[in-house]
Amino acid sequence: MELPQNSFQISTEIKTNMRKLFECFHSSDDIRTREFRLQGVQGAILYLNAATNRDKLQSDVLRPLLESKEGLLEDILPILDIEIATDLEMAAAGMLQGKCAILLNQRADIILADVAANMERSITESQNEQVIRGSHDGFIDDADVNMQMIHKRLKNPNLVERDFTLGAQSPTGVKLLYMSELADLHVVNEVIARLLTNEDVFIKSPGQILNRLESSWWSPFPQMLYTERPDTTVSHLMEGRVILLVDGSSFAVVLPVTFFMFFQIADDFNVRWWNGTFFRFLRFISVMIGLALPSVYIAIVSNHFEVLPIDLLFSLKASLENIPFNPLIEALFMITVLELLREAAIRLPKSIASTLSIVGGLVIGSEVVNAGLVSTTMIVVISLTAVASFSLPSHEMRLAVRLVSFPIMIASLLLGFAGIAFSFSLLFMHLSKLETYGVPYFYPFTPFQPRRILTTLVQLPKRIFRRKASDRRVS
Repeated sequence: MELPQNSFQISTEIKTNMRKLFECFHSSDDIRTREFRLQGVQGAILYLNAATNRDKLQSDVLRPLLESKEGLLEDILPILDIEIATDLEMAAAGMLQGKCAILLNQRADIILADVAANMERSITESQNEQVIRGSHDGFIDDADVNMQMIHKRLKNPNLVERDFTLGAQSPTGVKLLYMSELADLHVVNEVIARLLTNEDVFIKSPGQILNRLESSWWSPFPQMLYTERPDTTVSHLMEGRVILLVDGSSFAVVLPVTFFMFFQIADDFNVRWWNGTFFRFLRFISVMIGLALPSVYIAIVSNHFEVLPIDLLFSLKASLENIPFNPLIEALFMITVLELLREAAIRLPKSIASTLSIVGGLVIGSEVVNAGLVSTTMIVVISLTAVASFSLPSHEMRLAVRLVSFPIMIASLLLGFAGIAFSFSLLFMHLSKLETYGVPYFYPFTPFQPRRILTTLVQLPKRIFRRKASDRRVS
């Protein structure tokens, strides 16, 4: 659609407009035309075959035009979404969205009628946030359908929707949702401002849009929460947060976030509070295992054998005999093997992915021990670390925990327990300093709020402790 600016002006000659629209699409074979006469006036319908529902075009556009005896063109069509294009560029953009362009001779505008083909997949269960009890439907790749699922659960007139279109050469729709009485408007305006700074002409993936919304690009920790559950999305809306729905993505994005939001799941609120608290504590313990267990093992083997009981010391010494590498190299080797197996299981067809994971793990694990490359104790340590990281609900937080564990392992090899303590001090300093849209990332520990800490760590029933829904800092 590279034409001089004056070439986009609509002419009163229908043949001229048709020729220019064909030139906009470089005379592509996908653009189709159907000429007709409306009350004695020559007309034509132009549409893109791949983006148009031909049955809807024939029944809702062509048939009323052929059968009409009188009346304006806009009043003849039984279609809700009708738009008047004042230039050819606007008409071509509408055709790309599945609209048909209706041209009439001696008329200096073009009618765009929505006859888009809907190629959406059916609503299925969430694949990444499965629950035992509760809702079993998840978002799909169509933002409009996702919006309907949210409206189905949240029938509230205070729900505000703002629509944006980003990408000049590949328009991508973005919906911004918030509750007018609960959300912080400063956060809403800042999110909108960052969305509008997106100057990419081609949107390859929703990540291009969402990466601009991060407050700190250098932090390894996720600053947006992704969810594919409508019920979770609605709960965040009612807590005053901002939601983003991107066309082509089956996830809703929650802003702003805190560190402890990444450890809550829908099942916490669907079971008795004793069970919810127990499993939430397990997830917090899993983070500490994922961060510290390999480092503690490396520190003990390298610098602090004296902390072990004598019986365990002899057993550990026996497992380390004839191992040519230091424990850091062992750990990095096993983590690399584990990540390769995980990546291969994701990319392979599901029919053989599970077999590869089980057989590959057993064969490689036993053979590296027989070959004397890795000790049996290191196999146990890395296996426990992997299981702990897999128990975290958020994929982004799992990746962050794995990434942060590497420098801690290096510090433990060089300085022992002092290196671990120093690494965790730096880690807590970073978490305490980090903010997302003015909200402290490590809230409620910084700033310290004892009352909020209780509800963060413990899933208390509301009769004991009622929290304020409009406080968006509550995690």
